[in-house]
Amino acid sequence: MTDKQRPPVAESSVMDRIHEPKSSPGAGVSPAMPGTGRSPDVLRIALGLVYLHFGILKFFPDLSPAEMLASQTIMRLSWSWLDARTAILALAIAETMIGLAFLSNIAPRWLAVVFLGHMVGTFSPLFILPELTFKVAPFAPTLEGQYILKNLVFVAAAWTILIPRWSVHMRGFKIGLKPAGAKLASYLAHHPRVT
Repeated sequence: MTDKQRPPVAESSVMDRIHEPKSSPGAGVSPAMPGTGRSPDVLRIALGLVYLHFGILKFFPDLSPAEMLASQTIMRLSWSWLDARTAILALAIAETMIGLAFLSNIAPRWLAVVFLGHMVGTFSPLFILPELTFKVAPFAPTLEGQYILKNLVFVAAAWTILIPRWSVHMRGFKIGLKPAGAKLASYLAHHPRVT
């Protein structure tokens, strides 16, 4: 058969065939993408259980090993406006609510804000109570310092859980700002500032 007699063949490269959509369910979805698979649910439930457990412990005096460090931190952050018992009670309520929010998977924006505030408070003893958190700052943390530093894992887990949901909520917000931003840019372009 000569070249003129051959039927035309669609030009396709190897890369086109690799990236062709598959017909099987879930094809083309990477299990590592945030929001896919069961991993974020497992992280969310694990964080919820840990927060709920630690929060409940703080309702009972002397059961939580972090009670002294937490009360000292909150008292110092509130300029002694809160006494130790009230500080621990407030922390117990906050941690229990965070745990319940993670477990029930509701109010992600509220949860993100409260979680972030809690993490700021959790890491603050590293800076305001270094005598309790380091043997040699910043290289040799005490057991309390290690207890605080492990919260980096909590932050990473919460990021994995909350950021995909937060970005879905924020997309609408960003879209709503674009026309206003365009109007402002147009105004500034047509009304130069006189100095």
